[in-house]
Amino acid sequence: MDQFDSLKREATKLERSLEDKVSRYQQLVASIPETSATNDLFLAETGMNSSSTSNEDEATLRHDIQRTLTALQDLVKLQLKPAADRLGNQSATLLVKRYREILFDLSGDFEKSRQAHQRKLERAQLMQGARTSLGTGAADDPAMEHLMRERNHIANSQNAAASVINQASEIRSDLRNQGLSLGRVQSTMGMIAGNIPGLNTVMEQIRRKRSKDDKIVAGVIASCILFTLWYLFG
Repeated sequence: MDQFDSLKREATKLERSLEDKVSRYQQLVASIPETSATNDLFLAETGMNSSSTSNEDEATLRHDIQRTLTALQDLVKLQLKPAADRLGNQSATLLVKRYREILFDLSGDFEKSRQAHQRKLERAQLMQGARTSLGTGAADDPAMEHLMRERNHIANSQNAAASVINQASEIRSDLRNQGLSLGRVQSTMGMIAGNIPGLNTVMEQIRRKRSKDDKIVAGVIASCILFTLWYLFG
């Protein structure tokens, strides 16, 4: 039990660290402008962080999150779950399940933010290519027009994919809530099932007592009848 408690404390520490890092990563990705590296000078002059610095921070934090995710996954899969299996305790099993759900949710949040950042980089590269072509007087270049059309198609596809992902996230949240509700119902049913043997015992004792009382009453009535017959005809 001491080993399981120690592993649980370590998992809780990693969970809190991972939540903080994912939250900071989401804020960082949201703050990165959709600009290319050529705008770094302008951003520096206006007092904003340059995109290159922000991208470096993003890469550093992304690798840190991936390391923490791996550490928590290994801890839950290789240490915490075997310890829970050895205990054979339902609360320990539920705790392992909870950490798996936390890993799933945080991994999904991190992946959505990482993909959002990747889309920003791709759009910035396309816009930079468009500005470069326009600056050299190639606005009427068929290749450039084709590139712009492709960019619009990609943007539309990304918007559609984002919509599908959001719908999937909502469905996942609904299913998770339903799973929690079913878990509570199952736990309640288990408690009721566990108490049924005790209820059966009480009912059996009541039935026996009533049977005994009925026999006593019958005996008293029979005695009274016999005494009456003896008194009348004796």
